[in-house]
Amino acid sequence: MSTRHFVADNAEAISRGLDGFCALHADQVVLHREPRFVTRRQPGTDKVALLSGGGSGHEPLHAGFVGIGMLDAAVPGEVFASPSAAQVRAATTAVHSGRGVLHIVKNYTGDVINFRLAADSCRAAGIDVATVVVDDDVPSAVRGSTPGRRGTVATVVVEKVCGAAAEAGRDLEEVRALGQRVVDSARSVGVALGGGTSYGSGAPGFVLDTDEIEYGVGIHGERGTDQIPAESLDQLVIRCLDTLAGDLALVGPQLLIVNGLGGATPLELTAAYGAAATELDRRQITVARAMVGDLVTSLGMPGFSITLVAMDDELLRWWDAPAATPNWAGAVAAPGLSPMEATDDVVARTAAPVEVDPAIGQWAQGIVDTISQWSAALGELDRLAGDGDFGDNLQTAAGRVDLSTGAHPLVALSDAFASIGGSSGPMLAVWFSGIAGKLGSDLDGAAVADALAAGVAAVRELGGAEPGDRTMVDAMAPAAEAAAGASDSAGRAMAAAASAAKRGADRTSDMVARRGRASYLGESVTGAPDPGAVAVALFLAAASF
Repeated sequence: MSTRHFVADNAEAISRGLDGFCALHADQVVLHREPRFVTRRQPGTDKVALLSGGGSGHEPLHAGFVGIGMLDAAVPGEVFASPSAAQVRAATTAVHSGRGVLHIVKNYTGDVINFRLAADSCRAAGIDVATVVVDDDVPSAVRGSTPGRRGTVATVVVEKVCGAAAEAGRDLEEVRALGQRVVDSARSVGVALGGGTSYGSGAPGFVLDTDEIEYGVGIHGERGTDQIPAESLDQLVIRCLDTLAGDLALVGPQLLIVNGLGGATPLELTAAYGAAATELDRRQITVARAMVGDLVTSLGMPGFSITLVAMDDELLRWWDAPAATPNWAGAVAAPGLSPMEATDDVVARTAAPVEVDPAIGQWAQGIVDTISQWSAALGELDRLAGDGDFGDNLQTAAGRVDLSTGAHPLVALSDAFASIGGSSGPMLAVWFSGIAGKLGSDLDGAAVADALAAGVAAVRELGGAEPGDRTMVDAMAPAAEAAAGASDSAGRAMAAAASAAKRGADRTSDMVARRGRASYLGESVTGAPDPGAVAVALFLAAASF
């Protein structure tokens, strides 16, 4: 069963939806098109700037909370994929007013990597950047594990509390510490009756029978941690509160948030709130503040989440402070205005021509052709392990590759993949970049072996994955080893690498993921190979050295 949408695909949904949003709220926000981010129309001065972002498809998070008393900038990525480091860097530079910038980051691999890269770059340029990583989703992992719990609705609470403190003139460390206090005091759990649907295919992320509920769902359309038999709303809410109370003692006054994931009706959400408030009262737990509505959605997923945050007097004061953003507390801006579009667009880098063996350019073109042929199948593999965006992201990157500039062809591939964000984007970007640094005009077996070794080393250093973690490294590492053992010619080295990568990718079918989004799903994703590893094997097979 599929769901129809009024836009053709994810790209149209983001571009036209963001245009319309910024037109509607032009008195509060400004649209920057390239790279894409949204800022306050009235910039903050002499204050700590707040920046957050993540995949599109979660609206009103994050752009809906840009404004006085909350965020100075929001950086939207592709659907369910993190923004690129280039986007985050540009937005950070745009909102910095001299007192530092706080990055509020949901704990997903791609978000953490791209925000970290951007923060490092900004610090090198003299901008003081601090980071708060939100990890409130209880069922997804043990807190403090790797990669750790997902960040969900507590992100909004961090944005509100820290935004108020920054508006009042608190310094960067004080604002960061407040955000961390919120994270330490917040816990969330989500449930759903089915998956959300992408704008392209219209296919749901997962389908349940009418007597099943998905428990512990994330906000990227992925399945939950458990399937449970259908039960009454009261029983389901009690189960959720037991999960939260079992992870953190519910001591002191609480902020209760019932968040809609996009497909639950307002009546269902307020019914869930009533059940939660009643049960908390029965447990003699005080609800000091409450909020109900769609804050962090998941492409129309028919579900909701419950968040509890322990609030002391100081946190309550910041929570109650006034804020003016498009989607805070039902604020509505005047419609009919045209978007306020920034004029300080980033100028594209012009690459210097380099001399390389023609076979390298042919390989790069072969990779682009391979993506066109295999993106749909790779997206389906990714859907089994997560949110299904991998194939679309590959196709987006392939569409941005320009092999006519005279730059190293693999650097052109790297730049294209670096522009798409997510976690696979930067990983493939550093792989291609590492390989490019060792492959030039003298193409021989030793150069191929050195290049593949450099590529996988760069990926392991950036993402921390090792062979056996069920990632693309499980194809990259054996490929590099095989090339080193067949380095008497470029052709033999690459053929050995491609064959070893294929075997490595096949072996991931039986592995339990320890990195990336698939790690949240445990053994439920075994039986199918990791899509990143499969892609690496296909890319190596595209070479004709």
